[in-house]
Amino acid sequence: MKQILSLLFLLNLFFVSENFAQCPNCAINNIYTSPGIYPNPLPDGTQGLAYDQDVTFVMFTDTMGFTVNYFKILAVNNLPFGLNWQCNNSANGCQYNPQTSIYGCVKVCGTPLQTGTYTIAVDVVANFPFPVGDQFSTIDIVLTILPASGGNSGFTYTPLGGCDSATVDFTALITNPTNPVTYSWDFGNGNFGNQMNETQDYTSPGVYQVTLQTDILGFVLTDVSVNSVNTNWCGDIEEPNIPFVGCTGDPDLVFVITDANSNTLYTSIEVSNSQSGSWNGLSIVLNNPPYTITIWDIDNVSVNDNLGSFSFNGNAAGNFPFSGAGGTSGSLNIGTTVLTTFNDTSFVNIYSSPLKPIINISPNDSMCFGDSVTLSISNINNDAIQWYQNGLQIPNSISNQITVTANGTFAVTAINQNGCSSLSDSVLVTELPALPNVNFQISGDTMHCFLTQYNLQWCLNGLPISGATNPVYVISETGNYNLIASDVLDCARSSDTFHLNFSLSQNFNDEIGVNIFPVPTLNVLHVELFGWKSATAFVSINDISGKNLISNEFELGNNSSKKFSIDTKDISNGIYLLLIQSENNQVIRKIIVQR
Repeated sequence: MKQILSLLFLLNLFFVSENFAQCPNCAINNIYTSPGIYPNPLPDGTQGLAYDQDVTFVMFTDTMGFTVNYFKILAVNNLPFGLNWQCNNSANGCQYNPQTSIYGCVKVCGTPLQTGTYTIAVDVVANFPFPVGDQFSTIDIVLTILPASGGNSGFTYTPLGGCDSATVDFTALITNPTNPVTYSWDFGNGNFGNQMNETQDYTSPGVYQVTLQTDILGFVLTDVSVNSVNTNWCGDIEEPNIPFVGCTGDPDLVFVITDANSNTLYTSIEVSNSQSGSWNGLSIVLNNPPYTITIWDIDNVSVNDNLGSFSFNGNAAGNFPFSGAGGTSGSLNIGTTVLTTFNDTSFVNIYSSPLKPIINISPNDSMCFGDSVTLSISNINNDAIQWYQNGLQIPNSISNQITVTANGTFAVTAINQNGCSSLSDSVLVTELPALPNVNFQISGDTMHCFLTQYNLQWCLNGLPISGATNPVYVISETGNYNLIASDVLDCARSSDTFHLNFSLSQNFNDEIGVNIFPVPTLNVLHVELFGWKSATAFVSINDISGKNLISNEFELGNNSSKKFSIDTKDISNGIYLLLIQSENNQVIRKIIVQR
């Protein structure tokens, strides 16, 4: 039946209790013809953002030679809180007949409040003809809810906030391909930073203002030094070259900066009568590389002398020496300046989680077989509630208290409007073992029970008989008799009820008894009677409100052991009362129908 279990996967996606169904009008995408789920996997969601997704499923019509009669969703656990679902035939209990149509769909919608990767457990049944019948399966489906991101034109950050504490990643957005960019962060938590990507821990609830100053920098020429020059200046009228004496005087130095288009960016002041010079405190913006610096000797009468030209890129900060042109040398110092500034602000919200729920148990954490206990919490802030049993969500258990009827470890989560949650400590509820069957023998007017180590109480017409607490009781009036046995923990169990006619009781020389099986019953209940003298038994099954569901008369014959069977396939799961009557006797027995 491996294919049967595989095909169950086609039907089940993202379901919580039908009480939450608020996502109508899903659309089937019938371009798909092969069995499967589409889209698969389900797209990720984002915390705090609306989620709306239509899911189409295509069903098998048969497998391994068996026709699929129908599929049906039974239960769903662990859907992310805040998401709801609705199938396209919820009026029919989300039961599908693939022989009519191979298509179905589900809409998943809502606003997920918590991040994480959720394994959604979906219980489904596929029904096949005899001898296969119902095939049950639980399918795990993964859905990821991503943290919400925040930010502005200057920076982004993830997550948008957190509960009690959070580690937040920040990324600056403004860059420049040619100019340096600097970042100055103030994270609002007392910490600062200067990197494009930063990570910060926020360790307590609060609203934190985060600011980022982004500066676009440009390069500027700040200082020029000429250490030596060639002799091109020598021989002018201003600096004559006298025979036997040589060059007299010194050049008058000036430098000129031009850009890539030969535009003059700057002409320096003159350093007179010197073969070296320095120019400081300059602020020549370099925004069109490459550049040329030319050293000149300025003459009043003669033509100015070119003492050397040198190229530089001007796209990095630092000190850059130059030399050549027959002996001219020096250096350039390039720095940075702020060309443009951007200031951006946003907020990180760290919320408080709800108070940790404390589970109260009433009456206590141990219960008698078939009884129940109540688990409850105080919820003064009206937080959303979800109960768990053995680590799994209990469907529909979203109120401040639940009734527990079985063993298990129970916990509850409180979730506030900010999506923060607190999980209670687990409590263990134990169902004590059932007491043994309570039976007694009837001989004449005497009833005799052989149970030991239990407290006994004989009852007439449903009421305790005063002082009738011994294993033996002699009847003194006609009525319905039963025996209650209880243990030291006050767990009790009752026998069947027998109608005894005191006027006829002297004729009862044989013991009578009833055996009913199976317990619980499925579709047929078998009954065996022992010691019944009557040839006819009148049988009825009533619900707990007294409504009659089955009435029948059985011919028992004259055998000492009399047997008959009752068809219960049309009775829903539940607890019922079985009444068996004859001329002189009556038995009332509780039965359980469970499939």
